[in-house]
Amino acid sequence: MNDAQLIEISQGVDSYITTLLSKYEITPLSLAAVLLARTMVLNKEAGSTEDFLKLLSSISQDPPMQRNETKVH
Repeated sequence: MNDAQLIEISQGVDSYITTLLSKYEITPLSLAAVLLARTMVLNKEAGSTEDFLKLLSSISQDPPMQRNETKVH
């Protein structure tokens, strides 16, 4: 996977998230909880739970975006 593909995937996910927020009239935090839970199930089924938990741990220790930062894509 290259950078262009990652950007394309990110933009598609952003668009889908926006659609879900509007369709279900749900808060961003509530939708994030649903998406995180489903992502956890996906990684459990794929056998990558340990790596997924490491990823979550690294993000929580060093958040990628601060409040005053903007999106990169």
